Amino acid sequence: MAVYDKAYELARELKESPEYKEYQKAKQAIQENESAISILKKYRQQQFMIQTAALTGKEPDEQAQSEFGKTQELVNMHGPIQRFLRAEERILITLADIQKILNDSLNMLEYI
Repeated sequence: MAVYDKAYELARELKESPEYKEYQKAKQAIQENESAISILKKYRQQQFMIQTAALTGKEPDEQAQSEFGKTQELVNMHGPIQRFLRAEERILITLADIQKILNDSLNMLEYI
C-alpha cells in the first residue's frame, strides 16, 4: 500500500535529518560512558515515579522529591546527558508535530 511506502520514506527522511543525527551522536556518547548511563537510568526511574504519583493525585513523598532534586542536579552538571536530553526532546517534538499534522489533516480529533 502506498501509505506504508510513504511512512517508510518519512522514516528514512527523519534518519537523515540533522536532529536525528545529533540524537544518535549524543546517544552514542552516553552509551560509551557507564557513569552517564547510570545517572540517566536513575533520573528516568525517579522521574517516572514522580510523574506517576502526580497522575494518580498523590503527592510524592519528601524523600523521593529530595532524591530526584539531587539527581536533577547531577544531570544538569553532566554535559553529555544534557546534550542527549536536548537532542531527544527535539526528536520527540518533531514526531509530535508530525502526529499533529496528520491528525489535523485527517480531522481525527474533531470531537475534542
